[in-house]
Amino acid sequence: MTGDITSLLFLVVKGLVIFGLGLYIIFAFVILRQEQLMSHVLEESFEPVLRLVSVFHFIASIAVFLMAIILL
Repeated sequence: MTGDITSLLFLVVKGLVIFGLGLYIIFAFVILRQEQLMSHVLEESFEPVLRLVSVFHFIASIAVFLMAIILL
């Protein structure tokens, strides 16, 4: 009986982690989009670096999501 409750609780926690990481991907996409919009308005010397960081952040968030799906 306790094994069923424990496995059900673990399944719920897994689902919440996957859901949270999915929300984080949306957040990373918003950061990427905001950076693109900002680059059209402002002309800065560090713009390529900022774009690289935002793209890397988005790709890393997708990679963490995929790793969580595989490992969990």
